[in-house]
Amino acid sequence: MAVTISLTGSIKATDSVAGTIALSKVLTALATVATTFSEASGFSVGTSPVSVTLPISPATFVYIKNTHATQTLTVAWTPNGGASNTVVVLQPGAWLGFGELTALSGITALSLTGSGASTTCEYVLGG
Repeated sequence: MAVTISLTGSIKATDSVAGTIALSKVLTALATVATTFSEASGFSVGTSPVSVTLPISPATFVYIKNTHATQTLTVAWTPNGGASNTVVVLQPGAWLGFGELTALSGITALSLTGSGASTTCEYVLGG
């Protein structure tokens, strides 16, 4: 299978007092040519790290969103050729987007840890 995974849309910074748009940036060329992908919605993790199976290694496209209303989600991954490390702690509603253009980059392992039982998230992984 050949797929293109892309992040599209725009980024806008609006001055709510003046009613003006201070910045409007169209997202272009934020795409990864891939051979496969996986996705999950309502994925649930607890307080012990859960290894997420990557659809390919290295994965060159990563989108993760913490969908829990009150709990945090710790994201840790291993960059290709590197060591595992915590990338970010996503607060409720927060998300992370990451993309690489070459198959030699990306991540080779991913784990998620919730701050409480049944921390929910969604993700799209590909490469």
